[in-house]
Amino acid sequence: MNDLRFLVPEWWPALLLVIAAVWGGSALGKAAAARRAARFHGREDAVCGRGAFVRARAACAVAAAVCATTAMLRPVWGPGDGAPVGPQVVLCLDVSRSMDARDAAPTRLAAAQRAVEVFALGGPGARLGLVLHAGAARLAAPLSDDLPSVAAIARTAFAGAVERGGSDLGAAIDAGAAALQRGRAAAGAIVVLSDGEDFVGAGVDAARRSRTAGFVVHCLGFGSDAGSKIVVAADGGESYLRDTNGADVVTRLEREHLAAVAAAGGGRFVAPAADGDVVRLIEETLVPAARAAAVHDESRTPAHRFQWPLLAALLLWMLRVALPERTPLLHRRR
Repeated sequence: MNDLRFLVPEWWPALLLVIAAVWGGSALGKAAAARRAARFHGREDAVCGRGAFVRARAACAVAAAVCATTAMLRPVWGPGDGAPVGPQVVLCLDVSRSMDARDAAPTRLAAAQRAVEVFALGGPGARLGLVLHAGAARLAAPLSDDLPSVAAIARTAFAGAVERGGSDLGAAIDAGAAALQRGRAAAGAIVVLSDGEDFVGAGVDAARRSRTAGFVVHCLGFGSDAGSKIVVAADGGESYLRDTNGADVVTRLEREHLAAVAAAGGGRFVAPAADGDVVRLIEETLVPAARAAAVHDESRTPAHRFQWPLLAALLLWMLRVALPERTPLLHRRR
């Protein structure tokens, strides 16, 4: 639902008048029926005709009154006049060394880059920004409606593109929130594309700050629970990344941490993320949120919907008039 609201909510007591009118009309109808019965001594149907549509006419009158009162409240629903409404999203792409792990096809980073390509199909009105992060965060593309360019920048990213190693999700989220503020996004969102490693541990606090600022944080996880070694280039071939003790480094999807970050940011968490998950996030969450924000945007003309309940009231009243009040009895000849 696109945030149905009423521009003149002070008229809602009029609905109470409709209820009072229904009650009063019912009481008057019963009194009139009693007078007719007393006057015609039980032969009312034979003299006046059978009241076959009495209840139907009354129901149409009540429904028409309710619809007309609803129209008086001036309902608005959905985006109004102006530029097309689309999601405004800053993507935080993890380019730490762990994103070179191959427990996503072909690597975690490549799978995340493919997700960015899906976001770039956001449609009219959508704007994207891009933050690359590892041990620090760097704004690679400010919020822009040039979605193909943002996707192209993401394609050129590589593990280690940010000089400071490690992983700091808090810095990435803060950079995304700053980009949304500079882009004057009324109801923007931050989407973290990562395996969830967070050496600093500031991701949850940053997500709370973002939510307080009005920006929802969603998390898309890449990798597996079983984990994977990290392939690195070596002389004449490939080898595995080793720690200071000479042991192979095994990196895993930090599912619980990403879920906690998304919960703190009021958003959704999906892992391992596939293209279909990205599409559902866009269509079921980001687009409806953007349209709901457009309804409250005072710079846009709201989409008035009063004409629909008003039309329903007119049709119901016409149906009431068309139904005969009484139908004559057909006496069977003997």
